[in-house]
Amino acid sequence: MAHEIDLSTGKAAVFVAGDPPWHGLGTVVKAAVHAAQALQLAHLDWTVEQWPLQAIQANQRRDVPHFLANVRTDTRAVLGVVSDRYRIFQNRDAFDFMDSLVGEKLAMFETAGALQGGRRVWILARIPGAFRAGTDDLIEPYVLLVNNHDGSGALRMIPTSVRVVCQNTLNLAMSGTDTLGATIRHYENLRDRVQDARRKLGIITDRFAKFDAELQVLSRRSVNSAWLNNYFTRLLPPAADPILQLRQDKVLQCWRENFDNSRQSLPGIRGTAWGAYNAVSEWADHQRTFRGSDARVRAERRLNSIWFGASDRLKRHAYDAALAALNN
Repeated sequence: MAHEIDLSTGKAAVFVAGDPPWHGLGTVVKAAVHAAQALQLAHLDWTVEQWPLQAIQANQRRDVPHFLANVRTDTRAVLGVVSDRYRIFQNRDAFDFMDSLVGEKLAMFETAGALQGGRRVWILARIPGAFRAGTDDLIEPYVLLVNNHDGSGALRMIPTSVRVVCQNTLNLAMSGTDTLGATIRHYENLRDRVQDARRKLGIITDRFAKFDAELQVLSRRSVNSAWLNNYFTRLLPPAADPILQLRQDKVLQCWRENFDNSRQSLPGIRGTAWGAYNAVSEWADHQRTFRGSDARVRAERRLNSIWFGASDRLKRHAYDAALAALNN
């Protein structure tokens, strides 16, 4: 598999305000920035064009009706094949959309970047306020905007949170059918959806209020060793062979050690269901093994998994399972 973080121009297409928590690539700045600055710092100031398609065999050429290729104008890379109804949301449009959406109510952009040669672009912006579990465990709210240029999905706004003490993340599911926050498909006009997206941002804010209530429940519930063992083991599928069982045993041991470490032993957190969830989340974000030819490739795949892949799915499952276990 190719590098996840886009290196098409010879520069890592990502910037981070502060110390990069999950990877070592990109432009690091001291503080968060406005959208226009973020676009340049993350090297996302390129555009996408749509080119007609042809089928070619020997000397024969045939036009392919109703389909187009999305092509980066700077690298001439084909990002994906889409229908002729597909509307491109340029990177600048996505950043401007976020600006017009939140106005002065949202804090600055803290990270932005591209994955897989530019096929997926993200913007992470901080929402004012914070939540606490106990006295020293601070959790900060964000909105993650994701735009795809390969035709694989819509533009999405996803509520997410970052646990400051160890940079664990949690993408929060929404209630109802719109499970990933605001979704705008690439057949719509982005500007026409600003008002609706503002309404969705209000729903996202409500989801954070619900998260705060869930956080208090998890952090105030003490758990014993039997509860902890049952919770951890239920998160893993049945082992089909001894080798898989050995791997799972190592993961379980890591989770148990995480549960007792200093990050889960903050005042008001030690021995709670919140600490149990974060024992899993810490492994998913920082300790899970990823294959790759070098440390950079492994770090890139880790970042993709944290926000969009297997690590994200595990953390969602672990969060829901912790809440469900308290209700049984």
